Amino acid sequence: MATWTVHPAAGMVLNLGEFSQGLGLAIQAAKFAAQHKRVQSKFVDALVITTLGMVIACALIYALVYFPLVVLRVINSVLAKLFRYDATASTLALLSTSDAVEHFMSTLPLLGLDIIILVRPEAFEGVFFAMLDEIDPEYAAALRSWPRRELRWARIKYAAQRLSKRYLMMLAASVASHAPYVGWLVVPIGAIKLMARFVGYPVAGAIAAAAVIAPDSKRSTLFVLKSLLAMSDFSRALLKPYFSHLGAKPKQQVAFYRANESMLVGFILAYYFFVQLSWVGPAFFILARAAVALFLVRQTDRPPKYTQGAVWEFAARQPKASN
Repeated sequence: MATWTVHPAAGMVLNLGEFSQGLGLAIQAAKFAAQHKRVQSKFVDALVITTLGMVIACALIYALVYFPLVVLRVINSVLAKLFRYDATASTLALLSTSDAVEHFMSTLPLLGLDIIILVRPEAFEGVFFAMLDEIDPEYAAALRSWPRRELRWARIKYAAQRLSKRYLMMLAASVASHAPYVGWLVVPIGAIKLMARFVGYPVAGAIAAAAVIAPDSKRSTLFVLKSLLAMSDFSRALLKPYFSHLGAKPKQQVAFYRANESMLVGFILAYYFFVQLSWVGPAFFILARAAVALFLVRQTDRPPKYTQGAVWEFAARQPKASN
C-alpha cells in the first residue's frame, strides 16, 4: 500500500522563508524549461490549442452569463419609462446581481483554461511530462505508471459546491454592502477573514482599516481578495497531472495545498499575474504547468512503480523524506 507523504503545515500564516524559496524555485524552473527543445516543442503545441480554446470559452461565458443581465437591465429601464413605475428596487436588485457576477467572474480568470484542460488534458500533460523527463526520468516513469483516474463526478461535485458557495458569498456581500449604517463593514470584515490565514490577523486588520480610512484603497483590497481566491484555483490547475495519476480526491488535493501552502504561494505568484494578461496569459500558464514539475521533484517523494490494486493513502501531517 503506497503512502504519499507531504510537508506538515507550517501554520495559518505564510512562512516567508518558504515563500521566497518557492519564488526562487519558480524562476529556476522557467530558466530550465527555456533551455530544453523538447519542452519548447510541447509548449508550442499546447499554446496553439489553449489560445483558440480560451477565446471560445470566454466568449461563451460572457454570452451566457453576463450579457443576459445587461439585457435585463435595459428592458427594466425601458418598461419603467413606458409604464411609469418606480423601478428603483428592481434596478438595485439587478445591479447587485451584476456586481456579484462581475466579482465572481473576476475570481475565475482561469475558468476558460479549466474547460480546455477538461476537454484536452493530454495537450497540457505533454509539456508537464516533457519537463519532468528532463529533470528526473525515474520520477516521470514512476508517475506515468499510475493509471490516470479523473474521479470526474467527485471533482465536478466539489467544483460545483465550491463555485456555488463563492458565488453566494459574493452575492450576499454585494447586497449587504448596500445596507444602511453597516454596509460599509462588509468588505473590511471579509478582507480580515480571508487574508488572516495568509498574513495573520494584525496585518489583515491593518489592510482592512486602510480600506475604511482611505476609500480609494477599497479597490485594492478587493483586488487582493479576488487574487487570493484565484490563486487557489491556479494551484489546482497546475497540479492536475500529478493529482490525476495518483487518483487524488478533492479533499486530498486541498490537504496537499495547505501542507505546502507557503512554498506554493511563492511559486504560483511568480506566474499568476502574468497569466491574467490578455493574449499572453495562456503562454505563462503553460510555462507554469511545465515548471511545476520541478516543484514536485523537489517537494515530494518519488512515487513507487504502480502495482495492480495499489492506492495512495494521503498522510498530510507526516514529514517528507529527504531527497
